[in-house]
Amino acid sequence: MPRKLALFCILYPWVFSALNLQGFVSWYISLALGQLIAYVNLVILVAGLTYFIKENGTYSKTARMWVFFYLVYFFFGLISSIEFNRFEYLFRSIIPPTYFLAFFVFLRNPINRNLFLKILTFAFVLSSFFLVLFYLIGYDVDKLGTPEWGIDRAGGLFGDANNACLIAILTFILVHMNYRAKNLKHVVLRLVLLTFIFYSIFITFSTTGFFIFSIVLGLLNYKFFTKSRILLIPIVLPIFYAVIANLDVITEGVNLTRLQRVKIDNIVNLVTFNTTEVDSSGRNELLERLLEYVYENPFIGNSIGFGNSMSGHNTIIGIWADAGILALLSFLILLGVYFVKAIKSSLYTRYFSLSFLITLSIYMLSLQTVINQPYLMAIFVYLGYLLDKDELQRTNAINN
Repeated sequence: MPRKLALFCILYPWVFSALNLQGFVSWYISLALGQLIAYVNLVILVAGLTYFIKENGTYSKTARMWVFFYLVYFFFGLISSIEFNRFEYLFRSIIPPTYFLAFFVFLRNPINRNLFLKILTFAFVLSSFFLVLFYLIGYDVDKLGTPEWGIDRAGGLFGDANNACLIAILTFILVHMNYRAKNLKHVVLRLVLLTFIFYSIFITFSTTGFFIFSIVLGLLNYKFFTKSRILLIPIVLPIFYAVIANLDVITEGVNLTRLQRVKIDNIVNLVTFNTTEVDSSGRNELLERLLEYVYENPFIGNSIGFGNSMSGHNTIIGIWADAGILALLSFLILLGVYFVKAIKSSLYTRYFSLSFLITLSIYMLSLQTVINQPYLMAIFVYLGYLLDKDELQRTNAINN
């Protein structure tokens, strides 16, 4: 197989997943065809894997921890699936691990990592473009058309505001950290692009997203916080807090829909610690229902994919519900290793990887699809290689 064809076999299924093209096929043509394409893409991915497994390269120790997690998850998940005779999500559950394996092999080569970063950035910028476009023309993917009452929150290619905001925040991180402006023209273009992506984040009206983005924005601008500027924090921070706490008053004259106004009120309630008034859109009740099943079978879980079937809107509790406490602990250890290595890394890698990890981890508390999305699994693998490369460079610098 020619290398270019092998690259296509690896990257095409990822782009297909990142732009949710399967969803469009399922919604507008046929659900059966959409599912068929998903498995055909899996075959294509494996074909590319057979080529790149022959290339030289060192596997990431950090990303390799996913192998241990998957072994624990599927071991106990299969036991519980057999115990409770639930197998409906079994075949679907092999898709994310297959993408993990393919990119675990593919990204050993630094050249492939550089290419993937470019494809990742382009695909996510394109996703933000459609997020804004669909919002402006009033097109709702989830409703398969243009609702008469308009769109309250932009859902983008996935038809879901929180998923759209997650991708938009990751897009902002990618452009902010990797777009190197070489002249005034590039500086202006970079500023325009970042402003556009910020707007795409804003129109999702995601309470979780706004909270995460405020953290990420501080991390990405770490160079701003010099010793002299840190002294200004006691002055600037109260002003910033006062603005956010009075956001409902400030936006009083803005023409917002009822749902948009609720999201603004959520932000105000969060920063003023009035958490009892925060509207969770029914997620608390769904999580409580899922926890009832968790407490019934805390050790072996309830079967692979059970958390998704219950729409618990929580990735972490979903793992516990699926495969029990040991799967949950192995996943938390995995995340902990990522965070520890990110904190110990050099400045660029530290703030780039922490921005990604914080975004993904916090969204795990309100989304059940973070580690079930193939395109996000490839990002976890990429971060593993990035952290290991930085660790190796620091070790060599110390030894020399």
